[in-house]
Amino acid sequence: MKSGGEADMDKLFSMRVFSRVAETGSFSGVAKDMDCSVGIVSRAVVSLEDGLRTRLLQRTTRRVSLTDSGERYYRKCKTILAEIDAADAEASDAATIPRGLLRVHAMPDLGLTQLMSTIVEYRRAHPQVTVELKLSPGMPDLVQEQFDVSVLSAASLPDSGNAYRIVGRFQRVLVAAPAYLRRHAVESVSDLPMHALTRINAPFAHPCDWHAELASGMTGSIDQIVVNDAAAIRVALLAGAGVCAMPHYFVADDIKAGRLVRLFPDYPLLGANVYAVYPSRQHVDAKIRTFVDCLSTSLKNAFDAAPPESTPHDMAQEVMA
Repeated sequence: MKSGGEADMDKLFSMRVFSRVAETGSFSGVAKDMDCSVGIVSRAVVSLEDGLRTRLLQRTTRRVSLTDSGERYYRKCKTILAEIDAADAEASDAATIPRGLLRVHAMPDLGLTQLMSTIVEYRRAHPQVTVELKLSPGMPDLVQEQFDVSVLSAASLPDSGNAYRIVGRFQRVLVAAPAYLRRHAVESVSDLPMHALTRINAPFAHPCDWHAELASGMTGSIDQIVVNDAAAIRVALLAGAGVCAMPHYFVADDIKAGRLVRLFPDYPLLGANVYAVYPSRQHVDAKIRTFVDCLSTSLKNAFDAAPPESTPHDMAQEVMA
C-alpha cells in the first residue's frame, strides 16, 4: 500500500500525463516526449479515471478526445500544474537570485557600526532582499526562532549541528580610563584581579570575558560590576570604573583619542572569531550565501586591523596626576 505522499506524487504525474495527452491527442507521442512506455501513459490516465469514477478521454483507433468531464478536469489540471511549475521555478531561483526576507540575529556587541554598515552595503548590492535584524546575546535556536543567519563572536562554537563560516577575527586589549589609572596603581598583570570588570558568563567563551584567563594562578579577585553588554562596559570604563579586556575595534577610537589607555600590550589575551552561523550547508539560499560573503569581506576589513597602541608620551600625560 502506498503512503499518502507517494499517492500524491503518482497523482501529480498522472495529471501531467493526462494534460499532455489532452493537448497532443496521442498516447504514443506523450510516451516519447516523457521518455516512458505507452503502457505507463495509459495506466496513468486510467488511474485518474478510476479515482474520479469518470471517463476523461474517448479513445478510438484513430483519435483521442476529451469528454465533457475531461475538458473541465483538464482546465483545472492546467491551472494547478502551472502554479506548481511557478512555485518550483521560484524555489529554484532562491538558490541563484538573492531575494525575499533575510532574518538575521546578531550579538549586540557586533550590531552597531560594523554590522549595520555591512547590512547597508549588502542592501545596496541586493535591493530585492529585505533584512530583518534582531540583536540579542547568546546563540539562538536558528530553526525554532526562524533565523536565516546568526552573527556572533566567540573563541569557539558549541556543537550545534549548524553550518558556519568564520567571517572575521579580532584581538582584545586591556584598557582603562586615565582618571582611573591616576587613582589606582595598576603596575603589573598581578594587580589586575582587584581592578577587573567582568562579564556575565556566556554558554561559551565570550570575547569580552577575559577574567578566566587572568585568574589562573591569581586569587582574591572581587567582581566590581557584572554586565552583559559591551557598550555598557565601555561606558563604565570611560566613567573610570576599572579595567577590562575589550574587542580592539570597539575601543580603537577611544585609545587614539586618549579617552582610554591600553595596558600591558605584550600580555597575551585569547583572540576571538566572528562566526556566521546558518542552519544547513545543503541548498543554501542565495540571499544567505551572498550575505555571508558580504560579511566576510566587510568584517575582515573592520576587524583585521592591528590593535591601536597608547604612545609612551600619551601614557605619561594621562596617568600622571
